[in-house]
Amino acid sequence: MEEKRTHERTSVDLKVIYMGDSMSYSRGRVNNISKGGMFIQTDMPQDHGTYILASLDVDNLGKIVWAQGRVIRSTNHGMAIEFTRIDERGIDAIIANWGMPV
Repeated sequence: MEEKRTHERTSVDLKVIYMGDSMSYSRGRVNNISKGGMFIQTDMPQDHGTYILASLDVDNLGKIVWAQGRVIRSTNHGMAIEFTRIDERGIDAIIANWGMPV
């Protein structure tokens, strides 16, 4: 299968709270992230095409990093998010903290 991602992903383990179409908050874990998107493991994945607002809890950076994105793939175990707006410095700090150059 041909790789279509523009940005290299790095494995992480971050808590995330997100809101989608239901306008209620759900919890999950981000298990990989790049400058272009992330994968959220959750029991409450949103439908393909849904826009979400997410807050990533980055304990070792001492801050919350926000991101907005669109669900581009949804499974029973989670959802792939393509970023539409992000805290760019926050995402760069996450990526750098887990060992990838930004």
